[in-house]
Amino acid sequence: MVFFSKISVIKFLILSIIIVLVASTLGCTSLYSDKDNSSSSPNIKMLPPAPEASITFITTGSSFSPIITVTGDPEIQWVFGDGSTSDSASPTVNFGSKETRTNTLIVTPWSAVIKINIGYDGSDGGVTPGSSTIENLKQQNVIAVSGLENIAPYLQVWASSYNPITALDFSNFTALHTIECYYCTSLETIKLHNVPSLKRLCLENCNISYLDISEASSLADLRAAIQQSPKYTINWGTTGAHIWHACIRDNPHMTGILPYSQFPLIEDFFTWNSNQSGTLHLTSTNLKSVLSSDNNYSAANFSGCFPAGRAGTVNMYNNDLTSLDISNNPGLINLNISQNSLNQTEIDRVLQTVDSYNTENGYLDINGNAEPSSKGTAHANNLTVRGWKIKSSDHIVEKLIRTSSSLNIELLKNILGSNT
Repeated sequence: MVFFSKISVIKFLILSIIIVLVASTLGCTSLYSDKDNSSSSPNIKMLPPAPEASITFITTGSSFSPIITVTGDPEIQWVFGDGSTSDSASPTVNFGSKETRTNTLIVTPWSAVIKINIGYDGSDGGVTPGSSTIENLKQQNVIAVSGLENIAPYLQVWASSYNPITALDFSNFTALHTIECYYCTSLETIKLHNVPSLKRLCLENCNISYLDISEASSLADLRAAIQQSPKYTINWGTTGAHIWHACIRDNPHMTGILPYSQFPLIEDFFTWNSNQSGTLHLTSTNLKSVLSSDNNYSAANFSGCFPAGRAGTVNMYNNDLTSLDISNNPGLINLNISQNSLNQTEIDRVLQTVDSYNTENGYLDINGNAEPSSKGTAHANNLTVRGWKIKSSDHIVEKLIRTSSSLNIELLKNILGSNT
């Protein structure tokens, strides 16, 4: 019995050793196999993660009434945070109380989805709300959206104005031409990589610190004013060839100088109070309005930008201008260059240039610069005769009164807007 017990023990030990050796061999084989596979297939491309099965809207309100626009006759499946469902493109669900909820959307096929609207009222120059444009819809208390990659090649319009959404990713949305995010004060991040069709981008009154529009080559209408972030930078890349409206006003924390040479078609240029300096030089002959007050510009050049009949406006109030070129601009009718550092020669040149256009009923404010010479005052007198309203210091008013025998003095005072 003892003999057989010893044999059993020996067999058990031998079997255990064999198992350990086999296991070790397999482990080493697996380890080296993985290493070999990773190094022997350097050309294998890692596939991007599969998109989510649905688009998810996280809401915090007591109701949810999104609107999607589809083509054809797709299958629409909404599942709301209370468990209810809908197959409508414009459903409404009343939850009865405010609470964070998850709402999902599946559309088969995804290619049918061309517009998503969770908030829009036409603010800031948007299209007039309507069924054929973008429906008028109050904000839907959406704080987050995921799964949008499902419709990246197909979506044309996104509207989420006034929603407390914090981030949006429109990377590779190649058909997207309109983004409406007006007054999304919680929006901190928006990704716009490979958006070649994007034409209108409205981000006014958001909280964005870095805006990259370098891959939005077709952008024509940019509304990116009043960001609440402590720092604000725009990466333009080469974008600008199609821009007609650029509004980035009231961003005193902005860093970087705008690429003025990239705006050959600009009509409206609104950059007041945006920490800009140096020379503002625009060359577009489509220019209608330049509102760039309260910056630190030292020079401005708008030569040839305002052809006859344009009724153009330039407001460069409260800068550091020492030179201004408004030559070849018979269509410049409203000019405010008050509170700058223009010397007498520059002021005389401005008055002479404006007088040379022989236009009527314009407005010119030169207050807060050097006083014109008698020659400049004569040009100012010519302008007032033709109905121009000129605002300047009382000293200039007195000079004009002394040289204006043909004008009623009280009328002249009214024209000049003086307190004399």
